[in-house]
Amino acid sequence: MSLGSLASDPELQKFVATKELENQITAQIHHLTNICFDKCLESSGSASDLSARQTTCLQNCVERFLDCSVLITNRTVQRIQQGR
Repeated sequence: MSLGSLASDPELQKFVATKELENQITAQIHHLTNICFDKCLESSGSASDLSARQTTCLQNCVERFLDCSVLITNRTVQRIQQGR
């Protein structure tokens, strides 16, 4: 199969489009997580000076990041199993 025929393969194009969308979603999740961390640490002098509120805030950021990562992983596995 030539490179030209691979580029025009509809299944390959669909796969690439899906991967690009997943990458965009993942990048957005990372960006939002960074914003979350920044908001939690706005008034902190150093990591050793974290208040209970900041610690809880950071813990929530991490939990949401993990939730999103697990969701993306599960959806990807489902698509692979369905042959998409």
